[in-house]
Amino acid sequence: MAVTGVRHVVLVVAVLCLSQTCLGVGPTQVDDGGATPIAECTELTEPGHYELTRNLTSDTGRCLVVSANDVVVEGDGHAVRGDGRFGTAGVVVGSWERPTRNVTVENLTVSNWDDSVRATRVANLHVQGVVARGSRVGFSLRAVTESVVANTTATRNSVYGVSLSDRSRSNRLRNVTATENALFGVHLVGDSTNTTLSGVLAARNDHGIALVGSRNTTVRDSRVVSNRVAGVWSSSARGTRVTNTTLTNRLYGVALADGTAETTLDDNTVVGNAVGVRLRDSDRNRILDNRVRNNRDGVLLIESDGALVTRNVLRNNSRGVTLLASDDARVVGNSFVDNERRVVVRRGSKNVTVADD
Repeated sequence: MAVTGVRHVVLVVAVLCLSQTCLGVGPTQVDDGGATPIAECTELTEPGHYELTRNLTSDTGRCLVVSANDVVVEGDGHAVRGDGRFGTAGVVVGSWERPTRNVTVENLTVSNWDDSVRATRVANLHVQGVVARGSRVGFSLRAVTESVVANTTATRNSVYGVSLSDRSRSNRLRNVTATENALFGVHLVGDSTNTTLSGVLAARNDHGIALVGSRNTTVRDSRVVSNRVAGVWSSSARGTRVTNTTLTNRLYGVALADGTAETTLDDNTVVGNAVGVRLRDSDRNRILDNRVRNNRDGVLLIESDGALVTRNVLRNNSRGVTLLASDDARVVGNSFVDNERRVVVRRGSKNVTVADD
C-alpha cells in the first residue's frame, strides 16, 4: 500500500510538471485556496489571484501579460525589469483585440521598458502602490474606463509619467506622484473625459499636468510645483476645473491655450511664477477666489474673450491683471494689494468691465 501511494504521488507530480511550470508555460497553481505564485514572466489567461515570488528580468517584448478578466496581480514589493527597447512593456493588461475588466495590479516596481504599465481597453482597472520609472512612459492607459490609479509613483520617464488617451473616461488618479519626467507628469489626450486627479504631486517635469483635448477634468487638492514650463497646461480642453491646488513653476502656474474654454480656476494658491495664470486664444473661462501673489503677471489674458476674473486676492505682482486684445471681460470684486500696477487694458480690448473691491 505504501509503495502504491508513493507511485501515485510521483505520477501526479510528473503530470503537473509536463503540463505547467517545469516547461515554463505558466504559474503553478496552489491547492489551498491562496494566491498562485509567479516566478517568471508569463501570460495570465485565467481569473485568479497571483503573487510574485521574486524579481523578474526580461529581454523579451513583454513580461506580465493579463488577458483574462477578474485577475489580481500582487507584486509583494518585487520588481519587473526590462531592457528599454522600443515597443516593450513590463505589465500589459488587455489589448485592442481582447478587452478585459476587473483587473488589479499592486505593490510592484516596473522599470526600464517602453511602457512600464500598459493597459488597453480595460474597464475597472485598479493600480495600487506601483512605481513606474526609467521607461519611456510610466503608465500608458488607452481606452481605459471607470478605473483607479492610486498611491503610485511615475518618475524619471523619458516622455510621460502617466498618460490617459484614446477616449479614456471616468477614471480617477488619487495620490499619484509624477516627478522628473522629461515632458509631462500627467498627460490627458485623445478626448479623455470625466477624469479626476486628487492629491497629485507633479514636480520637476517640463509640464506638470497637460490637458490636450480633454473634457470635464477636475484637478483638486494637489501640488503642481517646480515644473520647467507650466504647472497645468491646457490646449483645446473644455470643462476643466482646478481647485485647492498650489501652483509654483518656472514660467506659468496655469496656461490655457488653443481654444480652451469653460475652465474654472478656483481657490488655488498661485505663487512665484513668471505668470500666475495665462490665457491665450481661450474664451469663456472663470478665475475666481484664488490667491495670486509674487508673480510678474498675476493674470494675463491674450486674445481671450468673455473671461470672468472675480474675488481673487492679487498681492505683490508687477501687474495684477493684464488684458491684451481680450474683449467682453469682467474684472470685478478683486482685492489688489501692493501690486505695481493693478489692471492693465491694452491692444484694443473692448467692452471690459473693471470694478475693484
